[in-house]
Amino acid sequence: MDKELMLLDQIEEIRLKAIEEPQNYPIDNTIRLITAKVAEYLGFENRNEWTGKLKNHTESKYATRLSENRFHI
Repeated sequence: MDKELMLLDQIEEIRLKAIEEPQNYPIDNTIRLITAKVAEYLGFENRNEWTGKLKNHTESKYATRLSENRFHI
């Protein structure tokens, strides 16, 4: 199986687990889990690495929310 298909398979497994066990997969945690899979695929080693890059791009929605104090942790 190629890397792209494996990534999609992992994401689909997370989606199905969220349906089967919603108490164990709150929406924010589920989104973060999927984001972590995509970030890992893209070569990022951790969340701080890619969010740090977003903070430095003033055109990103991430940086805009931070500057407007509309960021939810």
